Amino acid sequence: MGKKTIVLISFSLILLIVSIIPLFNIIRDYWIEYKINERYEIHHAYRDNQEFAGVVDVSELKVGDMNIKIIEEKTGKKAPLTPWDQDENVPPGDVVKIHLLLNDEEITNPDKIWLSNRHKGSRYFSWLDIIVVTNRLTGEKQINIVQRLTNDNHPMEGREWKIITINQDNDVTERVLKYSKRSDNKLGVKLINFSGTSLMSMGYYSDITKGYPSLLFPFLYPILTGIVGFILLIISLILIYKRRYSY
Repeated sequence: MGKKTIVLISFSLILLIVSIIPLFNIIRDYWIEYKINERYEIHHAYRDNQEFAGVVDVSELKVGDMNIKIIEEKTGKKAPLTPWDQDENVPPGDVVKIHLLLNDEEITNPDKIWLSNRHKGSRYFSWLDIIVVTNRLTGEKQINIVQRLTNDNHPMEGREWKIITINQDNDVTERVLKYSKRSDNKLGVKLINFSGTSLMSMGYYSDITKGYPSLLFPFLYPILTGIVGFILLIISLILIYKRRYSY
């Protein structure tokens, strides 16, 4: 094996080594997203009840034969001003505990959220959402209530959400999704992103697909570097084969 071939193989392997993990993460997250979108139809429970889809701003909502109520319990505390509050120059909102009732029966322990006084969005924006999920294979519909449990200033690595699922028989289940273990509940990740309660979009295993794309990333790295590394490795193997069997 000639010196040029060794250099070519070494260079191709370097490109592949630095590209393979991010490429794998990108492909894996896009594949999971594709499979979830293929399996489920997801929309806001109030899309026909509200002028702006994606904004829950009601205290009572009827979905089929299910009546969902949101009751606020005052704590006497004020929430810190967010950058959006400061932009609109609005006073701080109240900190309240949210009671969630299904057909007048409370279905979960109340947790605190920060209310908003902004002119855009809603009282519960980024804290609470109600979503209908339809299984395309079985036709089964579920209502999912997504509530963020950690405040705006909490680091992403420690954030948590509560997902309450109500099936067609009015059976209720509740799961807490932690950012650090989000891959255990991939549909939950999809619902959190869809609801806007994530504050910052997250991936199923990594957040590599959620950054703003640019020429450098991911097109030059890791996609182009991975392709070039693979092509150079193939060329190197062809050269080795030809050298070995040319005599």
